[in-house]
Amino acid sequence: MSSPTARTFVLAHGSWHGGWCWAPVAARLRAHGHRVFTPSFTGMGERAQLLSPSITIDTFIDDLIQVITGEDLHDVVLVGHSFAGVPITGVADRLPERLAGLVYFDSVVLESGRDSFSHYPPQEARARVEAAQRATGGLAVPVPDPLPAAWGLEPGSPEHEWVVAHLTPHPLGSYTTPLNLQHPIGNGLPCTYIHCTAPSLPLLESSRVLVRALGGWNWVELAAPHEAHITHPDMLADVLLNL
Repeated sequence: MSSPTARTFVLAHGSWHGGWCWAPVAARLRAHGHRVFTPSFTGMGERAQLLSPSITIDTFIDDLIQVITGEDLHDVVLVGHSFAGVPITGVADRLPERLAGLVYFDSVVLESGRDSFSHYPPQEARARVEAAQRATGGLAVPVPDPLPAAWGLEPGSPEHEWVVAHLTPHPLGSYTTPLNLQHPIGNGLPCTYIHCTAPSLPLLESSRVLVRALGGWNWVELAAPHEAHITHPDMLADVLLNL
């Protein structure tokens, strides 16, 4: 994915977030002359008013495909943070000819036929379903309160307050519907996994085990927390610029 010329990045956000969360990293990539798109998934971020029971993982895959095709993007470096590892895998399965490579930024990696909760500890998946039932009748998982410590956002800090002010409930259907693939994970494209190690998020350990078993991936250790795109944007931008 290295190139001396300007590249095109599409940055996909994780659970409860929106395209807003990429602002610090996007600004740094653009300052180096690259094109950057930071869409929000249907029902999230500034599109929270579109929350509905019909949202599935395919909705999010289609969201990304529409950005890529609607903006006529080619040779895209598609980056998925956390949960967004699932929809970027779906995009690669359906639209590989538009992609230069995939970057799984401390994210979920999922096999065909499984849903996002398949790689979560059972107690975590159950807790999210129950929280969604209590808060929205099963429509969406409410924002965690307090935020998980592994996110690395210090309570009272400007970054913490900014994130808390912008988080929105996450559509439950995107977790519980299966990812259906016609090709192997990554569909033959160059794949990089960025493991945030300070601290390492236990929720993602099974995904990391899967990546190691697949073989052939570029592996990057980042000494930053799960929300490195907010807490350590220079560090993450440098990784993306040097892929």
